[in-house]
Amino acid sequence: MTRTFKTNEIAAFRKVIRRTVISSIVSTLVFVGAVLIGGLQVLACQDERQEHAQWLLELLDQDRLRSNVVPNVVPVGFAQQAKQKPDEESGAVLKTDPDLEQSLATAERLKNDGNYRYATQVWQAVLQRSGDSLYSTDKVTYFSLVQQVEQILAELPREGLIAYRIVADAEAKEILAEAGDPNDLTALNKVVRQYFISSLGDDAAYQLGCIYLDRFDFTGARRMFEKIINHYPDPSVDKQQVLIRIALCQSYLADVEGARETLEQAKSLGSDSNQLEQVKRSLGELSSERSTSIVNASWEMPMGSSRRYGLMPSLPVGLMDGDLAAVWQFYYQPRDKYRWTDAKGHLLVGEQAADDEVAGTIEPTETRMIDSWKKNPWRPSGHLLLDKGRVYFKSAVDLAVFDSAKVDQLIAETPKSAAVNDAIQWRPVWRNAFEVDAATQMVQTIRKSWGGYGNRGGAKTSSGKPESIAEIQLFGDEIYQQMSIANGVLYAIEGKHFDTKVTGTRPQLRPAWNTTFRRTRSNYLTAYDAATGELKWTLPDQKQETNDNPTDDGGEPKWLEGGGFMSAPISFGELLLIPVNNGGSISIYALDPEQDGKTVWKSFLCDEPDSGAEAFAAINLTLDGSDLFVSCGMGVVFVLDPATGLVRFAKRYNRVGTPDDFRRRSGWTVNRLNFDGWSSDVVIPYGREMICFSSDTDSIEALDRNTGETIWRSEMSPIGYKVDYLLGVFDDVLYAAGRETIVAYDLKGEGRMIWGAEQMFDDKISRGRGMLTPDGIYMPVEDSIYHFSLPQEENEAKLLNRVQVNMGTEAPVGNLFSDGSRIWVHGANRLYALAPKSE
Repeated sequence: MTRTFKTNEIAAFRKVIRRTVISSIVSTLVFVGAVLIGGLQVLACQDERQEHAQWLLELLDQDRLRSNVVPNVVPVGFAQQAKQKPDEESGAVLKTDPDLEQSLATAERLKNDGNYRYATQVWQAVLQRSGDSLYSTDKVTYFSLVQQVEQILAELPREGLIAYRIVADAEAKEILAEAGDPNDLTALNKVVRQYFISSLGDDAAYQLGCIYLDRFDFTGARRMFEKIINHYPDPSVDKQQVLIRIALCQSYLADVEGARETLEQAKSLGSDSNQLEQVKRSLGELSSERSTSIVNASWEMPMGSSRRYGLMPSLPVGLMDGDLAAVWQFYYQPRDKYRWTDAKGHLLVGEQAADDEVAGTIEPTETRMIDSWKKNPWRPSGHLLLDKGRVYFKSAVDLAVFDSAKVDQLIAETPKSAAVNDAIQWRPVWRNAFEVDAATQMVQTIRKSWGGYGNRGGAKTSSGKPESIAEIQLFGDEIYQQMSIANGVLYAIEGKHFDTKVTGTRPQLRPAWNTTFRRTRSNYLTAYDAATGELKWTLPDQKQETNDNPTDDGGEPKWLEGGGFMSAPISFGELLLIPVNNGGSISIYALDPEQDGKTVWKSFLCDEPDSGAEAFAAINLTLDGSDLFVSCGMGVVFVLDPATGLVRFAKRYNRVGTPDDFRRRSGWTVNRLNFDGWSSDVVIPYGREMICFSSDTDSIEALDRNTGETIWRSEMSPIGYKVDYLLGVFDDVLYAAGRETIVAYDLKGEGRMIWGAEQMFDDKISRGRGMLTPDGIYMPVEDSIYHFSLPQEENEAKLLNRVQVNMGTEAPVGNLFSDGSRIWVHGANRLYALAPKSE
């Protein structure tokens, strides 16, 4: 039966249809607008070789030596571009500037019309406005836009070069005249960056390179000298002298073969000079040296120092001859929220630290945590700092700093009871609460809504990862555990402060559905006197109102007001360098510690992609000479100038992950991936190489630190069992470890695996981080410590001995540390000092 509609019904239907269509159009426009706005926001947004080096430097004439223009000679020996191109869409969003690129297109049209006067004005304007904008021709390697403009200017015909230099020379001379000092680094850097193709550019680069040589910064010096040889159109400085200095830099960067080739090129430019022959003879001595054998064994930050070589001091001879036991331990009970009385901690000394009495200190919450630790392949996320006879340990709500001498005295006296104050040197005046990052809180929200990883309404199931707040704090999140020491100041990443009368608990986050969530967080950087604990400053200042924070000429706040610090800072001269996450955007900040962390410069790196990032991995900055290396765990690695924040280049790599079907249930998160890469993001400098470890890939990639070209690449697990964290570098060998094995990579042999990858722990699991020392590798394996030799002529590791460790808690042995006198164990909520077990 056909229904007949009345007039008023038809009108009602038309009204509904009209509303539906309009609503769809509005939704579409809102979505497109959001995408466009998001896009606009992105666009807006000295070791022992020094004496030998000084001797060679004295042979080199520092005066400007002028010669006739000769054809460019390009040093050889660089590897070819990576064959496999990463997927641009899955990696981080980088800062490019279509407006500036359009300006370059305009200048190109002016040049083609022969109008060099106006074309050069446009190019110079781009140089001055480019800031941290990047460009790429292959969507894999990105360089500063400055480099592209310099290449265009260098290729101009004679008349174009003359037109450009009429203005550029005057500007460059004014900069140098205002500085007054011919060795002023700021002025020389500004001329090299903005006016390199001017008549003064090669002289400024040459002078800057010589200054770097005097400071034994061979990488920075080589960059300046190669810039003259490779990119300057008509150098007035003596090319033979420049090439000799390049060879000197190469030789001290362990590229002896490349140095020989460069010297041959220098020889082809004229008769042999005394400097040429001296450097040539020195290569025979340098070829037998190992550039990374002598490293700083202090432990002032994760992986030791800002070069991240990871080498700890050797242990006393005979320490591992028999079983070990805890002779001192500090502990607190793990909880999801704390009052000070719950977290101030307790001390056990002597026989009490390992006998049956220890079991009485373990509450049910810690018992459950230990059971989960044994069941799952977890490792404690915390680390220790060892500096000037002090041990720095992060408790649940603050820092606990112990005096090693007092610890030794207590152990020797073996008192029947001891208070925490008997060994502690200082603790902060306030407490701070651990905060879970937004991405992890979203997962917890979904679990509550969907009843676990099963279907809606099903029983909650375990993911095998840390889930409770206490588990995440102690076994998951590495970022909250970060701290470092620089120039006598301890810098610690902290949560929101609370006093002794208020419960410290995390703020409640209720993530919105149908939004893309990031690994964002809110935390604080606090500076303490490392010896006394005196508070110096905290950033952002939790007592400071936003309107009390003045802005600079560009409208940026002079002190950082929010965001999340992604690791502890490293020191560069008088600056602190630190990565900050602002709503998923990663930037590097340079802070002035003498002005309460005032921002000196800020450099935007990238935005987190829709596929996400590993929330718990710290972004460990690495500094070597005049290079700052950054891996964000988002598909891109960076090299920056630490003095200015200028990105020298960025290189994409292949991200490797599996679809996160669980989190993809939440609205616009259909691209989320699970990553099973390295436990933290770090770059290791090795000569001219930068060796990259990232939390979102399954490989090690060594890049040329000047060009970004791939030198070698090795799988995370070449054969057999997997490794997932870096032990360190020693004697030209890189060591990585996992839960079942160790792998040694030959750095002189382009990452060739020397030994490892098989099950090396008697079919047991390592549930802590091992340590690398000159006398071997020490690995925690369940309730024991395994001591392996370093490779000798036979190129294989030998198990020297295996000792059992009695800590009284039945917990696995955690992360190992050496201060040269004893082994310290970071056991999540417990800190142990080990000694030979008494009979």
